[in-house]
Amino acid sequence: MPNPTVVIVPGAWHRPAHFQGLIDELAKVHYDAVGVTLPCVDSSPPLPSWDQDAQAIRQVILEKLDAGKDVITLAHSFGGISMSEAVKGLGKKEREAQGLKGGVSKLIYMCAMALPEGQTHLGQMVPASPEEEEIERQRQELQAQFGGMEATADGAIVLPKEHIHLVFYNRCEQKDIDEAVKLLGTFPMGPLAVPVTYTAYREIPSTYIVCNNDRALPPPVQRRMIAQGEGCFDVEECDEGHSPFMSNPAFIVGCVRRAAGENI
Repeated sequence: MPNPTVVIVPGAWHRPAHFQGLIDELAKVHYDAVGVTLPCVDSSPPLPSWDQDAQAIRQVILEKLDAGKDVITLAHSFGGISMSEAVKGLGKKEREAQGLKGGVSKLIYMCAMALPEGQTHLGQMVPASPEEEEIERQRQELQAQFGGMEATADGAIVLPKEHIHLVFYNRCEQKDIDEAVKLLGTFPMGPLAVPVTYTAYREIPSTYIVCNNDRALPPPVQRRMIAQGEGCFDVEECDEGHSPFMSNPAFIVGCVRRAAGENI
């Protein structure tokens, strides 16, 4: 059996080029991977929802499925929301029941938003424990020290490129950080408040990759989302920050291979 194709869904502000190193590493072990260009990034006027992102992801997935291939989707950060919406009805089991070839065999949430139906990104990020409240207090202190996000007149979020590496790219090498920061785009505010309509991980087998040094999506929030899944997730753990695809692509390749059923 050929390996499934890996469809990579970037997080907010990110582009497929951020994941080129991971794509190259996957190719070395015979996994074809493709990143999706998300319409929300640099949209002008800023898009009000993530729905066009989900449509773009779905189109890429369907191209692979129509070619008879199975697909593993791998989402980073906010990309977990649009990935989950995009795969509705495309699970391998569901498609096989309809006599269709190819299906989404696994979802991988790489320190990504894995939300139950009706939840929003902003709602999920509200601190739900004393530990999370302390993390939020520290985040606000850093924001006061270094400055926070800014917004364009029409409502797109602009990251502070001088300091965002402290949040997104801790544990990454400087040369990779410099390139990643240059690639960042803007991202609209609207999608952060739009509820999800589908709990994908309850329908399609899923892996959650916990990043224990993540400064953007705190580990307690990641674990809370895993707990919300009530046993739906296979869990992988690493000591990386928010961008393990840059700081430790070999580990992510291993996660993909295990998700595909390899015994490694």
